Amino acid sequence: MTINGSVYSIYAEGSNPTPSLMVPMYCLGIEGTAHSFGAGVVESTPDGFKVLSNVIDMFRPPEGGIHPREAGDHHVEVSDTVINEALEKAGIAAQDLGLIAFSKGPGLGPCLRVAATAARTLSVSLKIPIVGVNHCVAHLEVGELLGAKDPVLLYTSGANTQVITFIAGRYRVLGETLDIGVGNMLDKFGRESDMPFPAGPEIEKMALMGGELIELPYSVKGMDVAFSGINTAALTKLENGAKMEDLCYSLQETVFSMLTEVTERAMAHTGKSEVLLGGGVACNNRLREMVRTMAEERGAKFMVPERPLCVDNGAMMALLGLKMHAAGVVHELEDTAVDQKFRTDDVDVLWREEPEAISAPEGPTGPGEFDGGAEATISLAHLQATGNDVVEKARVRKGYRIPQLDSMLRKLRGRSEVRAMLAATEAGVQVPTIYDLDEKDGVITMEYIPGSRLRDVLNADIELRRKQVAMVEFGNIIGTLHVNGMTHGDLTTSNVICRNNDEANQVLLDLSMGEMTQEIEHFGVDIRLLREAFESTHPLLMDSFHFIMRGYDMAGADSATVIKKVEEIDSRGRYLRGEG
Repeated sequence: MTINGSVYSIYAEGSNPTPSLMVPMYCLGIEGTAHSFGAGVVESTPDGFKVLSNVIDMFRPPEGGIHPREAGDHHVEVSDTVINEALEKAGIAAQDLGLIAFSKGPGLGPCLRVAATAARTLSVSLKIPIVGVNHCVAHLEVGELLGAKDPVLLYTSGANTQVITFIAGRYRVLGETLDIGVGNMLDKFGRESDMPFPAGPEIEKMALMGGELIELPYSVKGMDVAFSGINTAALTKLENGAKMEDLCYSLQETVFSMLTEVTERAMAHTGKSEVLLGGGVACNNRLREMVRTMAEERGAKFMVPERPLCVDNGAMMALLGLKMHAAGVVHELEDTAVDQKFRTDDVDVLWREEPEAISAPEGPTGPGEFDGGAEATISLAHLQATGNDVVEKARVRKGYRIPQLDSMLRKLRGRSEVRAMLAATEAGVQVPTIYDLDEKDGVITMEYIPGSRLRDVLNADIELRRKQVAMVEFGNIIGTLHVNGMTHGDLTTSNVICRNNDEANQVLLDLSMGEMTQEIEHFGVDIRLLREAFESTHPLLMDSFHFIMRGYDMAGADSATVIKKVEEIDSRGRYLRGEG
């Protein structure tokens, strides 16, 4: 697995060396973002990359959660030992190294600084180049060792929960946690339940002894998730006498179903057919099983690294460092300051070729044809009584969800969609006409709307003015919903059809996750979801996003107030925009 058919070279001495002879290179990667300090050596060869060593030493606090300063002190104590062991296991000396890579961020400041200091010291003493890499992107790049070409990544670790894919030169965050990372949520539950750190493995063991589903909040917003309410509810259930085994079982089934659902929604929206699971929580067997089942049901390829490459580790730092430096990325020492809020989508991905343009299925175009979305299959039929073609939308059983949870969600969303469509019609928003609802089989029969999805109109080779017209109309639809006390809950350009390919004549789809509300918080979440999805799939049009908000104002909504709320919601996130 070479990059552009090339391997990497050993470098001449100097502060800013350039490639010389094309011979294999050894890179030492140093990881120190949170509780683990790791070092690994990766070799680039004519046949690709080879992991020679991967040594990890985890800080385990005697009680409570991780304190950044204590974790940093741990890293100082073990850093020399871990690095020397990595070199010894790789069978090389420090003088054989051609590159140092380290975790620049995101992460805990004291931990990041230990890794960065160790990396700088080696770079200066050995007179070899240094590269600071993004921790989240490193988890993605490990997928190349498994043959991944263009996957959607579900990244699940202590502080991180993101759904990511590569579009237009960057890894785009399609969805992420709105509050805390899934690993932190599990650890917090474990800490309050007197479990050892990390709590994830103990929860997994306890879940195997449970089997009764205890209802917990299922908090999915488009491709985003939220965990704080789930943790609070689980602890309340525990205080009220719920069995720990059943709570752990229910926690896993609920949380991992949410994660798998948003991953499938991202795959459906982008049309991608590979899914990569990464991060420390990816070591959980039940999560692996769920994502694998989802992928198989979609006919997609499922990949997950071996467990030592899922957790935070130095080998993935080395692998990404080699790729970055081969692409011409060179860091001076002054460029190596750590960045605690280093967002995945802030990285210019110079080492990857651009994938083909997004071309998700158009959907059925004639009777008998069908299309499989994230939550339902869509098929065309013909009503003899009316002479009209209709769409039959069936919320199919999801194999990754246990039957009790799956049945509850399908019924709830089927009813919600019908109610929301009726309310949207009364508000003056175009939605398909409903002909029938079969609650037993979970099938809605509705009007067939001929035309193209807004996603494909915005990606088409048409003049910018027409695209701006389409965005104004889309914004007007959203504003009309909000003015009338409704949210959509999954605002993407896949959920709008331009009737008869007329960008100014739009029909809104899939309102099953919407709410009736007057709270500006919910409107802010709606717009934030739209912005994230839009930026991820139409990055070249982000300069025109204000046309959506112009249409929003035209409906009588207040874009200034809602954008202020979006900024407030952003400020609560794990990684803040505009910092670092």
